[in-house]
Amino acid sequence: MAIVRTLHVALGVTEIARSLAFYRDLLGFTVVRETTFVGAASGRALGVSGDAFDAVLLVRDGVRLELVRRVAVAHDDVAAPGGSLSHLALAVDDLAATVHSLRGRGATVVPGTLTEHAAGVLSCLIRDPDGLAIALYQAPAGVASPWDVEP
Repeated sequence: MAIVRTLHVALGVTEIARSLAFYRDLLGFTVVRETTFVGAASGRALGVSGDAFDAVLLVRDGVRLELVRRVAVAHDDVAAPGGSLSHLALAVDDLAATVHSLRGRGATVVPGTLTEHAAGVLSCLIRDPDGLAIALYQAPAGVASPWDVEP
């Protein structure tokens, strides 16, 4: 079991354009990629309702920040500070072994979040002691993910 790298820190936001103006224009982050995730697996992987999410990946000083917004959800249901879309994303080499090891040391695995995004591309959600979300992702060697971009 090994965490192989940090993918990004994600912030749940209510308006992508407004958040881009803040993080890009005020704080100096650079946009790396914009995408929409569609399908029930997207929400299940984050432990939230919804099947479409807009996301923008930004970078500054080697730090990757993802702004994510649920499509077609009421404004107040999306992203209060610490909201359910906010998470730390980590890549792991073996999801099953990592989850087994972390669970054995007291980590809470969120039920129903084990998701197969594509052949061999798996994820699940765990919680830290304060209940903050950490997404664990496994992808076979040579399989790119939306986060596989160099800053």
